[in-house]
Amino acid sequence: MIISCMCGKYEFEVSKNDIPKEGRNVQCGICNETWFQTPFEKKGNLSSTRTKHYFAYMFLLLLISISFVGVMETFKEDLLYNFPQLDTYYKFIENIAENVLEELKYLFSSFSI
Repeated sequence: MIISCMCGKYEFEVSKNDIPKEGRNVQCGICNETWFQTPFEKKGNLSSTRTKHYFAYMFLLLLISISFVGVMETFKEDLLYNFPQLDTYYKFIENIAENVLEELKYLFSSFSI
């Protein structure tokens, strides 16, 4: 089994018999860091305890996208002055916004809201 020093710089190969089931204190022979080491679980158990955080990743992606659009809208005039080719981006965004607003109006009228 390979254990890593708490400083994260060094790894050591130890026998499974050197670390009892209840764990033990070990010390790095290079940096003298001391920590409590427990034996590793079987790989099958580790994969079952891992969870996928798809919702968190999607939320983070949405947050980054909204932040990007917010910055682009906040500094629109300055950006267009320095980078005239961004006009295509702003026309694209305006087109999307108009389409979304039209769809929302249609949706609300469908439900008589």
